[in-house]
Amino acid sequence: MKIAMVFPIAILGVVLALGSCSSAPTEPVTGNAVTIKDFAFSPATITVTVGNTVTWTNEDSTAHTIVIESSSEGSVNSPQLETGSSYSHAFKRAGTYPYHCGIHTYMQGTVIVQ
Repeated sequence: MKIAMVFPIAILGVVLALGSCSSAPTEPVTGNAVTIKDFAFSPATITVTVGNTVTWTNEDSTAHTIVIESSSEGSVNSPQLETGSSYSHAFKRAGTYPYHCGIHTYMQGTVIVQ
């Protein structure tokens, strides 16, 4: 009797594990936290609502900055963010805000404010 009960449970475990693997596209990332790691912003594009604050946290081995050049928000230039440091900015107007690292200008991201 124990064998009969263990076998269906084992199969159920395999089915559940396989069910969590999917090659389907994922939904766009939303939220208010951006991680800086491996010389990249993650997520590269985030969507927030008007009034939300976005916080960038440097988990990289070198310093980075956040620069939003011209926007309805005005210019944004964070201080240099050393490893473990964070910088936050509250977005007060809807729009699309491309930004980059002022030190490593190839590092780019976008905040979409709805």
